[in-house]
Amino acid sequence: MVTASPSGASLAVAEVLRIAHQDAQSVYRDLSGFKITLTPCPDGWHVDYDLTDPLCAGGGPHYVIDPHNGDILARRYEQ
Repeated sequence: MVTASPSGASLAVAEVLRIAHQDAQSVYRDLSGFKITLTPCPDGWHVDYDLTDPLCAGGGPHYVIDPHNGDILARRYEQ
């Protein structure tokens, strides 16, 4: 699991993942077919859900989450 965080971040990695997972689950329901990647960036945490099966069509959600208050700054759904 990623332990680095954006400069001055106050949220733990587990909390960032919980925020993204809660939103993703409300849209996709079953997230078992996705690989989750968390990347600390200057504009916040980037959380990407990518399909594990290359033969499946579509894609998962992608987020930018504020590292200080947990707000979802950007979201994109690929279905």
